[in-house]
Amino acid sequence: MKYIRLFLFILSLSLMSCEDFLDKSPDMGIVEDEVFDSLTSVRGYLDNCIKALPDYTVFEMGNMGEVYSAAFSDEAASTYQTSKVRSVINKGTWLGQEAAPEVGYGTSERGNVKGLPISNAYYCIRITNRILEKVPDLSNLTDEEKKQLLGQAYFFRALYHFEIIKRWGGMAYMDRVFQPSDDMDLSRISYQAATSRLIEDLDRAIGLLPDEWPEYETGRPTIIAAMAMKEMAALYAASPLMKNDINTLEDNGYDIEWAKKAAEYANSVLKYIENNIPSKKMMQTTAKNYNNIFYYNGKNICDEALWYKISDSDRTKDLYRFMNIRFSQKNGVSEGGAITSPSQNLVDMYEVIKPVDGKAYPFGDSRIEEYCSWANNNIYKNRDPRFYKTIIYPGDSYGTDGAAKNPKPLYLETWKGGKDYQSNYDRSVPTGYMCKKFWWSSANGFEKKWSNNKYGCVFIRTTQIYLDYAEAMNEAYGPNEDPEEYGMTAVEAINAVRARVDMPEVLGDFTDNKEKFRGRIRNERAVELMFENQRWWDIRRWMIAEDLFSGLYPIKGVEVEDKSPGQSNVLNKKLIFSKKDIKEEVREFKHRNYWYPIAKNHIEMLENVQQNPGW
Repeated sequence: MKYIRLFLFILSLSLMSCEDFLDKSPDMGIVEDEVFDSLTSVRGYLDNCIKALPDYTVFEMGNMGEVYSAAFSDEAASTYQTSKVRSVINKGTWLGQEAAPEVGYGTSERGNVKGLPISNAYYCIRITNRILEKVPDLSNLTDEEKKQLLGQAYFFRALYHFEIIKRWGGMAYMDRVFQPSDDMDLSRISYQAATSRLIEDLDRAIGLLPDEWPEYETGRPTIIAAMAMKEMAALYAASPLMKNDINTLEDNGYDIEWAKKAAEYANSVLKYIENNIPSKKMMQTTAKNYNNIFYYNGKNICDEALWYKISDSDRTKDLYRFMNIRFSQKNGVSEGGAITSPSQNLVDMYEVIKPVDGKAYPFGDSRIEEYCSWANNNIYKNRDPRFYKTIIYPGDSYGTDGAAKNPKPLYLETWKGGKDYQSNYDRSVPTGYMCKKFWWSSANGFEKKWSNNKYGCVFIRTTQIYLDYAEAMNEAYGPNEDPEEYGMTAVEAINAVRARVDMPEVLGDFTDNKEKFRGRIRNERAVELMFENQRWWDIRRWMIAEDLFSGLYPIKGVEVEDKSPGQSNVLNKKLIFSKKDIKEEVREFKHRNYWYPIAKNHIEMLENVQQNPGW
């Protein structure tokens, strides 16, 4: 009986045929010998690992429907009520949800961007192990061709193990192709042990990969991509959640030794960029052209992208997810009717610059009340310049009505009587805000300039390395110390990120100890990386999600009251702002939700695979 269980498990997750990998039906005559008979076919086989990457920028990624990944966390609310993001993920009911986005493990759409991340990860690990097994002995490939294939395979094996363990916690490292006669009932290992194994693979990849590929192969992993993945993996391993073994779920702070490793690896990335590929330095934008990082003309990816996927998706539907039905001019739920709307929680993280002293203070600080506060009804004044480049707020304008003569600006009018007011939640702008971070102003249903710019899926960019470095250095050595003489303290790293958008340095009140500065590092990360598929992982690895979601209605928005209904000019309107609960946005997050439950079929089939605590 045990052999049958194991055999079925292998069939479902590990011993998939080459036909499955290549999306070919058995009657098309594709056999393994043919896969490995030329560089082109081997590379095409390996490229399934690129095809399956979790591209969070794409419409319907990972069975999420039209919902953007920011709706998992406290960053956003979504109106797409039929998505399991709202009915499963946000309600915390994850056990046995085979087809649910993120926590699911079913094989439908496996191998492409619509496939579930865990299923895709096992699929790709199988591919990489077959490449690593077969390629060294192929006589029809040159040494250089083998080197390129093996470097990518090591990278992807590490990457996809990372995709598994950041969801499930420590799992056995799958480093070979398993046969039906092999015992697959492998015990779990700790998160940090699994991270050590994937770092070994990344080190191998670093020794084999190039600094850059020919232009027609842009998007393959490079040395700097592997180095960046290595430092990110180490930072995760240093985090409070990952410090636990597979039996515990406690917050005992950071693992200092892993934090030291993460700081070392992040420093290596920054030094490598400086000395070998300066084109990848943190883009020196200003507040004015900050958006050049996120969408661009004449290129497929931004300069500071280190690991990324160049999407071939039709960006029209992808962009619809950021706008409501008036801006998109689409009424259907699947086209412009569903919006992922930034939360007031996120907006409150943007600091306020006090005009009289030029310093930046947290929103809500009594010292800046007259310049920006709810009490003075001026909540959008004097904010961090990044706020104005990423968020559309009530009364703000973005784009035009596309008229041939005298085009008029489109204002976001979410007050009763306004053009964007909808009592029907499915058609509303639930929080009162729209995200414009990846959305150029002429891309709307009036002007229809959907192809004027491009944006790719950036998994890691150079600015994140500064943020990772700051977090690791602060936990290892404190905010102002650099005992290893890397050349930059944690405070200096954060201030470097702020300086390029004309933000003042972090207020001295917060830089005298690691506990105070930890809060500012996390806030900086939330602002700089907003809507970049980072926040969900951060609030879990920091073990703060329970606190963030502890209230009855944890997701907030802005209520707008128009005190001048007869005034047609939006700029002259008197609007009153107040915080509101987004009652439709449930966030049920219990202690057990820090890890996803291990797939039900794993637990049923494999006696040594232990379920995560609380499930």
